[in-house]
Amino acid sequence: MDTTGATAAAGGGGGGGGGSGISAEEEQARMAAMVEKLQTRDALRMYTWLSQRCFSDCVSTFYRKTLGKGEGACVRACVRKYLLVTTASAARFAQLADPYAAVADEDEDQD
Repeated sequence: MDTTGATAAAGGGGGGGGGSGISAEEEQARMAAMVEKLQTRDALRMYTWLSQRCFSDCVSTFYRKTLGKGEGACVRACVRKYLLVTTASAARFAQLADPYAAVADEDEDQD
């Protein structure tokens, strides 16, 4: 039972850093840095996955250092499809996250 009181007194209770001496601005800066780091990591993972996926789907010969015309067109189509799907799904998630904004957008389109 004493551990919860000790944790809260040490600033680990999640109360916004009340007893730990961290200001709200420092906490916001720390959180922003963490979000940026996670976004960078996810972007790199996505780039790596897309590169591997399109390469394995499109490149079949390894006789040249450069891609053939068909292979290059296939890679471009693969990336284009992925970007279109990603953009459409992001727009849909945004609508689901804020349904009132979607209604306001539809009202503006009708005017």
